[in-house]
Amino acid sequence: MVVSPESAARRLACLLQVLAAMVILCTGAEARTARIALTVTGDERMSEDLKQLVEDFEKTQPLSGDALALLQGAQAVLARVNTAVRSRGFYDARATATVDNRPVDEAAALDAIETHPETEQLTFALTVDTGPRFKVEGIAIRGAGAGAASLPAIDMSKLGLAAGDPADAPAILAAQDLVLAEFRKQGYALASVRREVVVDHATRSAEVTFLVTTGPVARMGPVRFSGTEKVSTTYLQRRVPFKEGELYDPAKVETLRGKLTSLGVFNVVRIKPATALDANGELPIDVELTDRLPRSVGFGISYETQLGFAVSAFWTHRNLFGEAESLRLTAEINHIGQGQLITDTGFTFRADFRKPDWWLPGQDARAMAEVLREVLPAYYRNAIDFGVGLDRILSPVWQVRVGLAAEVSQERRISTSIWQDYRLIGVPASVLMNKANSDVDPTTGYRLQLDVTPYGDVGPNNDFFSIIRLTGRSYFDLAEPGRSVLALRASFGTEPTPNIAGIPPDKLFYAGGGGSVRGFVYQSAGPRDAFNNPLGGASVVEGSASPLPPLASFVLPAGTVSSGLPSRVRPIGFRLRLL
Repeated sequence: MVVSPESAARRLACLLQVLAAMVILCTGAEARTARIALTVTGDERMSEDLKQLVEDFEKTQPLSGDALALLQGAQAVLARVNTAVRSRGFYDARATATVDNRPVDEAAALDAIETHPETEQLTFALTVDTGPRFKVEGIAIRGAGAGAASLPAIDMSKLGLAAGDPADAPAILAAQDLVLAEFRKQGYALASVRREVVVDHATRSAEVTFLVTTGPVARMGPVRFSGTEKVSTTYLQRRVPFKEGELYDPAKVETLRGKLTSLGVFNVVRIKPATALDANGELPIDVELTDRLPRSVGFGISYETQLGFAVSAFWTHRNLFGEAESLRLTAEINHIGQGQLITDTGFTFRADFRKPDWWLPGQDARAMAEVLREVLPAYYRNAIDFGVGLDRILSPVWQVRVGLAAEVSQERRISTSIWQDYRLIGVPASVLMNKANSDVDPTTGYRLQLDVTPYGDVGPNNDFFSIIRLTGRSYFDLAEPGRSVLALRASFGTEPTPNIAGIPPDKLFYAGGGGSVRGFVYQSAGPRDAFNNPLGGASVVEGSASPLPPLASFVLPAGTVSSGLPSRVRPIGFRLRLL
C-alpha cells in the first residue's frame, strides 16, 4: 500500500497529539507530598518519644499521594500520638493536627489541601500539650465470677507496680502478666486475668483492678511426645522432671524444655499445655519435636605467632544408640612450620563419648581416650590418656564431677634432651556452685569451682602429688542489660607433694594465654630458666577482668617466690574456622 506524503503528515500529527495528551495526564497525576511539623509542650521525655514516633512514621509511611491520602496519613499520625501519650499516663493530653489552620478531622481540611498546587509540599502542624502525668492511686486484685471471695494471697511487691507510680500502660500490662504468673505458680494452670483502669481526671489518678478467674487447681498431667523419629520416646519420658499428679507449676514446664533442648538432638522443641483438665484434674502436655541431623563434620585452620599453623577436623554423632548418646572424634596437627624436623610438629587424636542420664536422671557418664604429642614453650610431651567419669546435677546451683584417669607419657623440658617416663593414675573431682543468671551468656551473678585431682605414679618414680585449684568468676551488668558486662576472675592453685621434682612438667601451673592472662603468650607469664624457657610452678595466683586488661598473675615455682609480671609484647594472629 502506498501512502501519500500528506496522509503520512496527518498521521504523524495525530500521534504527536496523543503523546502530548498522555504527558499532560501523567503530569496531572503527579503525587502530592507532605510533612509533619511537631510542637510539644509539657513533659520533656515524652516530647523526645513523640519526635521519634513521628520520624519513624514518616520513614515507614511517607505522606504521599492524592489529597485524600495525605489527609488520612495525617489523621493516622494524630491517632498514634493520642494513643502514645495516654498509654504513658498523660490522660489530659491535648493533640491537634491542622493544615492551613483547619483540623484534619473536618471536611474543610480536604478542601484546604486541594487549594495548593500539586507540586507544593504541604505541612501539617501537629501540636501536643502533654499536661501532667497521672499516678496510680491504688491496686486491687479481685475474683471474677465464682470464687470471687476466696482468692489466694499473692506477693504484691513482685508486681513491679505500686501506688504513686506513673499510670504507665506498659507497666500495668506487665503487672497483669505477673499477676497471672503468680496464680499459675500456685497451681491454677487455666487462670485468666483481665484489668480495669478507672481514671479520675479531678485527682489526676488511676485505680487499677485485676479481675482473676482462677479455675480449678491443676495437677501435672501426662507428657506426650510427637515428631521425633530418631530418639526413643521411652527415654524422653525418663527425662521428664516431674511426676503425674504433682501440683502444676509453670517452672516445671520450663525445666522440661531445658531438659530436652540440652540434649542437642532437636532443632525445635515446642511445648503445648492443654486448654482443659482431664478427668483426673491433670493438665496434659503435648511436646512437638523436630529432629536435628545426627551427624556433623567440620574442619578448621588456625595460626598463632608463637605456635604456628594448626589444622583440625572433627566428626560428631549426637544420637548414637537412640538415647542422645554422643560420640565426637577430633584430630589436630599443630606447630606446623615452627620447627626444622617433623618431630617438632604436635598432634592430637581424641575420642569423647557421653551417655546422658546413665543409671540415674541428671547423671551423665563420659569416657575419653586420646593420643597426643604436645610441643609447647615449656616442654615436649608424648602421651596416651584415658578417662571415665560421672557428671551429676544435684540442683540448679550445685554440680559435681568425679572420674578416673590414666596416662602413659614421656616428657622433657625444652632446655634438656632427657626424657622422663610417667605412669599416672588420677581421681579428678570437681564441685561447681553456679549462681550466674545464664550458663551460656551470663550478665550477673557468680560461679565458684573447686577442682581436686590426686595423682599417683605407678611407674618407677613412685611419686604422689595432688592438684588443687579454686576458681571464682563474677559478672556485673554495668549499663544497658547485657550490653556492657564486666567479668572478674580469680584463681588460686597449689600442688602439695612430698617430692616437687616428681611432678610432670605438664601438670605444673603456667600463666599466660586466653584462658589465663590475656595479652601474654601461652605459658609465658611466669618464671623462666637461664635460657628464658618457662619453668611453671607448684602454686599459682591469677586475677583478671574482662573486657579490661588482666589485673595480675603470679606463678610460684618450686622452692622460690616470684611476684610481678615480665615485660612481654602481646602476640598477634588470626583464627579461621570452617564448618
